Amino acid sequence: MLLAAAFGLPLLLAVVLTPLFVRLAWTVGYLDHPEARKLHTAATALLGGAVVFVSGFAGWWIVYLLGPRGPEREAFLLLGGALVVVLLGLWDDRHGMNPVVKLAGQAAAAAMILATGRLPGSGLPPVLDVALALVGLVALMNAVNFLDNMNGMVGGLAAITLAAFGWTSAARGAPGLAAAQLALAGACLGFLPYNFPRARIFLGDAGSLFLGYSLGASAVLAFSAAPPGWGRLGPLLMLAYPAFDMIFVVVNRLREGRKVYVGGKDHSNHRLASVIRCPTRTVLLMWSTTAALCASGLAVLWLNRPAPSLLLSGLWTILFCWSGLRLSSIPVQQTPPG
Repeated sequence: MLLAAAFGLPLLLAVVLTPLFVRLAWTVGYLDHPEARKLHTAATALLGGAVVFVSGFAGWWIVYLLGPRGPEREAFLLLGGALVVVLLGLWDDRHGMNPVVKLAGQAAAAAMILATGRLPGSGLPPVLDVALALVGLVALMNAVNFLDNMNGMVGGLAAITLAAFGWTSAARGAPGLAAAQLALAGACLGFLPYNFPRARIFLGDAGSLFLGYSLGASAVLAFSAAPPGWGRLGPLLMLAYPAFDMIFVVVNRLREGRKVYVGGKDHSNHRLASVIRCPTRTVLLMWSTTAALCASGLAVLWLNRPAPSLLLSGLWTILFCWSGLRLSSIPVQQTPPG
């Protein structure tokens, strides 16, 4: 009942608050204007990240105050790091930011989740373990930020994956963390009607970076809490699509002699949409892929056996490699060099 409330209350808050944030964005001029590398053709409100965080945090806090108290350190640090990234993204959305400062802020937020004391436990020396976790978290934040290129893409992906992580947290006896993850998932779901299929408001960097952080932090916590063995592939499998898209984009831009950091309509979902000829169906397909990856990851995590873990991981690896080769051959509209 408590976890259902943690999911449902933020969902309702997001449904109610999002139109207010749309008006606020237009009032203060917090807008995303069309550019060559973007799909939208009219100015759009850019406070989606703020409304998702506020709805998720407020809903979780109400449940926390009214429900039985328990260990909440992981939940506080997860949401604390998310707040750091939201504030960082809000400034970047409005004023821009030096890339070095932006990376430093992302690393500071990533360090907060490691303050829980839960390290990946990859078998490397502790210093390398921490460094690996920090690099992985920052990379995932930016991978999800890269994917925020179609209406509903990141909001739906995050809602599905955070709900799956919330399930794993509840199952291992961490209801406080599960409530925080489900609260963010519910807030994403409540936000989606205003962002998909036609968008009245965008997540912006504030939203995509903080959701990327929340997913990466959840994966670190799930990985470190899982018993040693093949089951630890599960949390990684659940985040395979954002990782695949980032690798796909970087490899293709390097192969074509283009700057990696200059945006363009050359992501895996862009290329797929040029074949399907419908961004809405493309996003629905990516949500379905995410749900299948989460189901596979949960199966691997709970079974914790070599045969199913290797089979599912191997099948997804083959599918992604095949998809990458096929999608790389599809020409897409590129951003003019800059």
